[in-house]
Amino acid sequence: MISFDIERDLYKKDIIMIGVDEAGRGSWAGPLVSTACWFDFTKYKSLHLEINDSKKLKSSKRREIILSLENFVKYSSSIASVKEIDKYGLSYANAIAMKRSIFSLTHELKKNSQIYKKNCFYIYIDGKYKPDFENLDDFLQIKKLHLCNYSIKALVKGDSLSKTIALASIISKETRDDIMRQLSKKHPSYFFDRHFGYGTSSHINAILNNGILDSHRKSFKPIATIYSKKNL
Repeated sequence: MISFDIERDLYKKDIIMIGVDEAGRGSWAGPLVSTACWFDFTKYKSLHLEINDSKKLKSSKRREIILSLENFVKYSSSIASVKEIDKYGLSYANAIAMKRSIFSLTHELKKNSQIYKKNCFYIYIDGKYKPDFENLDDFLQIKKLHLCNYSIKALVKGDSLSKTIALASIISKETRDDIMRQLSKKHPSYFFDRHFGYGTSSHINAILNNGILDSHRKSFKPIATIYSKKNL
């Protein structure tokens, strides 16, 4: 069961936890979205909304959760664009999106003296590996925030262990789905509001019938194959 056990243990040590998760890694189209999230679980304990893995929730439930937690959560969502994914590769683009969301959130938390007085942050990223942030040109901006101590850790199945990470997953998923819904309005014959850019049969048929868009990730093998045949 998803809990606040990690957050609670860190809180006892005067450490603030930030949970990070992304959405859209496996999609053939659209951006990657990363969300960094801080959850005030000390006030949340009186609420009983079920926070679960975003993939297990309907959009209406995700929206309900996000709206109901406005007073208990601070978060920042950032993207890595299709151009960045194609130029740098998926892993590096994912690190870019996560860096942006982490920096934006920590900068916002610094404005809150009650939070920032602890001045120690543990950043937990859902997954087996943590991105190689140190090779990003401007990741050192985080160090300029003068955090006395911060640590970045990967947590396997983090969205099933920590409610903060689970909420980051929910926000990333819903934010990205909204982007793809808007893309669907612009390109209705591709049905992005149904498959959200993933490699479903309807998406494949739309590509074969209508061609490849700028929103498609041409570095991805299925898209690259179609794209290369088109340009023969």
